[in-house]
Amino acid sequence: MTEAAHDRHGEPEEPHGVTVPMPHHAVNYYAIFAALVVLTIVTVLVAFHRFESEAVNLLLAMLVAATKATLVAFFFMHLKFEGKLIYLIFIVPLFLCVLLTVALIPDVLLPAGSQHNSSLHLFNFDWVQHVIQGAMGGE
Repeated sequence: MTEAAHDRHGEPEEPHGVTVPMPHHAVNYYAIFAALVVLTIVTVLVAFHRFESEAVNLLLAMLVAATKATLVAFFFMHLKFEGKLIYLIFIVPLFLCVLLTVALIPDVLLPAGSQHNSSLHLFNFDWVQHVIQGAMGGE
């Protein structure tokens, strides 16, 4: 018995370059497909039946979309069976995407005149127009 095999506590020594296949996880893809079809029908029904509150409409649409995205990511992209590093690689960009989207909400929801005083500008682009006109032979 070699010293390497003795260090492995009686496990047989594997030759170099041999890979062990990952165990196959049984997933009922037909059930996932049926759930996605049902959720798509729910999406269409929510779109046709408008509630009085736009917040309820938006919340229902986002809830159904998030559920569908979770099913696709977990089962069709096999994230359910991956290690912790893959979750970190998946969650950090997702968090940044949500953060950037939420950061734009004030710009989208506020009326155009209320975001800043129209007489105060951070940048005055009159010089750009002057340069373009000068390049084209104008004054």
